[in-house]
Order: sequence, then structure tokens, then C-alpha cells
Amino acid sequence: MPLDTRKTTNSSNGTIFENISNMKKIILLVLMAASTFSFAQQEAKVSKGSIGIGLHLACPQSELQDIEYDEGFGLHLSYLTRKYPYKSKTNFQFGVRMDFANMKSKTFKDIELADPAIIGKATAKASNKMYGTFAFGRINFGNDNDKVVPYVDLLIGHRNYTTSQLISLDQAAQNPEYQSDTFTKRIIHTNRFHYGGSVGVNYRMSESISFEASVTYTFGETGVALPLKNITRASGTNEIDYNDYKNVKTDLLLINAGIRFHLFKKYRKKTYNTSTAPTVPNTPTNTRYKDTKNTTTPTKTTDPVIKDRPSTPTIPTTPTTPTKKTPIKIKPNGPVKKDDRN
Repeated sequence: MPLDTRKTTNSSNGTIFENISNMKKIILLVLMAASTFSFAQQEAKVSKGSIGIGLHLACPQSELQDIEYDEGFGLHLSYLTRKYPYKSKTNFQFGVRMDFANMKSKTFKDIELADPAIIGKATAKASNKMYGTFAFGRINFGNDNDKVVPYVDLLIGHRNYTTSQLISLDQAAQNPEYQSDTFTKRIIHTNRFHYGGSVGVNYRMSESISFEASVTYTFGETGVALPLKNITRASGTNEIDYNDYKNVKTDLLLINAGIRFHLFKKYRKKTYNTSTAPTVPNTPTNTRYKDTKNTTTPTKTTDPVIKDRPSTPTIPTTPTTPTKKTPIKIKPNGPVKKDDRN
């Protein structure tokens, strides 16, 4: 009499075939979980550096402060590389920085202009500005896993101090042939070597954004600077005097606050499924050669090419030159009588 395997059981509950089916389901679930875990491990983020932007208060120091050079507000931008070593608590970064500040301005009204044909008078504004570019290195006392990271920067570069003048017509609509504003870029300009450092702290708000606050001091070489209080216009005269400039050291203190955006590069390993089934080449079902007549008719050209067809003559157009407006100038005071009593 044949053995009925459907009724044969093992030591556990259910038949042998039911246990084998359950075992297959368990193995399949384990393999799926393992593959999901391995896939998650194959994707990672690596830092590519960071970009910083912020505001600062620029405060003249040393001899620049002694001549009462004006304070100002400005903007700074910076780029930093990734940290080296990446996971070390003490690590290094390298980068570049640019900062700019508007060091206030001074206005003079009712300025007479040199051209008597201009209707009305003008307003002159004298402004001081600062601009600097630096290469710097940063020492961090913490890595990307820390919420708060103190740091020290070492900077080397240069700063520019510039005094400029802007003349604006009071009645620009009545003088269409003249420029409404005439800008003199550099009345006083100084470009000097600077070096210094920063002390600050970085607070990580999220994986991609952090807040930074720092104090920067740079030592500058001696150069020409003109504080606004030394720009004068004598009573009863028309011209503005820019000659009372000073030769001083150009040290500067910056109080910074801003945001840093962290950049990342994602690495992801691609997996490919290898099939064990043999590759079957795509072969035609009918391998016998059959010479078929080409039934495709060539497309007839509706517009045949005519050789030596005369081209349509083009009429040259004369460009219209824009009307150049005349710049405006301050009327000079005229000859000054010399004092030869000495």
C-alpha cells in the first residue's frame, strides 16, 4: 500500500509541505530586509565646503581712529573648503573672503555749476567706502556633529579706502541735455596690505545652515585717508575742499554676524541584477534570403534649385548714434588774490 505523504507530519504543527512553505516566506522576508539595509548603507553625504554671507560694523582703529575716520556698515562674503581631517575635533579649513562697507557720507547743497545754461543748482555728496579681499585659514575646535564650534581665522590680503563725489542736478527734468548725476570715482584712494585674525563661534541650526558671529581685526600699512569732517566748503565759496587728508595706519575692526550654507555631495553605489538565464539572440524566424523590390518612390522636389539665382539686394541701414549727454561740473571760485605780506 503506497505511503500517503499528505498526512505525514514532523514534530512541529502542520504538514511537512506547510512548514517548507512557511520557511520560504521567512527566508524571503529576511533577504528583503537585508537588501534594504545594505542599500541604505550605500548612500552617504560628504561635505564640499560652505558659503557664508553676513553683515558687519566697520570700526576704524589705531591712527585711523585718531583722525576720527567714520564708522560704517557693510556686507561680507566667504567660501570655505571642507574640514581636514573630516571627523577630528581639531580640524582646518581654507578659503577666501570679501568685505565691503559704506563709511557714511556728507552732503553740500546749492552748488553752482560751471555751465550757465543749466537751469537751477546742484547737490554734491562726498562718500567714504572700504573694500577688502583676503585669503584665510580657519582652525575649528569641533566637527560637523557638534552643535557649537568655536574657531580662529588667520587672514592676509589688502584693503581699499576711497573718497568719492557725486554731483546731482536739483532740476534734472529741466536739463535733458545734461547728465542728471556725475560721479567722480576716486578723489582719494588708498590700497594697503592687511593681515590679522578673527575669533568666532559657529552654531549649527540644521544640517545645511549655521549661524556665525565673530570679531575680526586687521593691521594695515600706512596710507592716505580723508575723514568726512575734513571735507569742507568755506563760507561764501562754491568749491569743496578735499585736501585735508592724513597719512595714517589703516587698522580696522569688524564685528560680524551672518549665515553659512553647507554644501554636500551625495555618493550612491548602483547595484545591477545579474540574470542566470542564458541570453537568447534575437534571430529572424525566416533566415532564407529574399530579394524584394524597393517600392519606395523618391520624393519629388516641388521647388527645384535654380543656379545663379540673383540674390535680393539688402539696403544698408545707418546706425543711429545715441545722443551723449554733457557731464556737469562745479563752478570754480575764480582767481584768488595772493597774500604777499610775508
